[in-house]
Amino acid sequence: MKTTRQHEASGLGAATTGEQDFGMRIKTIRQARELTLEQVAELSSVSISTLSKIEKGQVSASFDTIAKIASAFDYSLAELFAEELPNQPLTSGAMQGRRTYTLAGKGIAFTNPWFRYEVHAAELLVKGMIPVVMDIETQQLPPPEAWSQHAGEEFIYVLSGEVMLHTQLYAPLRLAKGDSAYIDSTMRHTFVRLSDGAASLISICQTEKLDIEDLAGFS
Repeated sequence: MKTTRQHEASGLGAATTGEQDFGMRIKTIRQARELTLEQVAELSSVSISTLSKIEKGQVSASFDTIAKIASAFDYSLAELFAEELPNQPLTSGAMQGRRTYTLAGKGIAFTNPWFRYEVHAAELLVKGMIPVVMDIETQQLPPPEAWSQHAGEEFIYVLSGEVMLHTQLYAPLRLAKGDSAYIDSTMRHTFVRLSDGAASLISICQTEKLDIEDLAGFS
């Protein structure tokens, strides 16, 4: 008899195409666990309407929203986007001799109306940090519901261009190439591109699983 996770993995042929269809994958996992949208909404703190739209592919989910859904299913981000979902949950016990790498352009990519995300080191399923490269595409302040807020701390380093870091408790902070910031990421935060050209940064989230509020547009 198959376990719940084996049922989930066996359904991924329908849940993924050449590019992963995130909404279909979420629906496959939810149905394999015989969960309603209402139950997943309660577990993830993502609204029922948002979950429904994500499953139908009507909206792209924010990075934070994806992480909240992954946490509700007891998956890390890397597990959720692996080609095959693991049959057994992974534990976060101490491990030695670990190594992984991400070739240029080969990270897990997400986009929304404001940002483009690329998650690195996704092959390593148990880790204490989540490194994300972000292209800041908006020059307008995202709406409040699109701001990011999640467990842990976050190191931000600007790779190109100029950005404005907006946070819940501090005045906006202008950051140029080579500048950095370190924040408590339970504080709501977001970015705006100031430069006419491209602006990108690396964000390293110190948390094993992002059980979080909406990293927007993935919402």
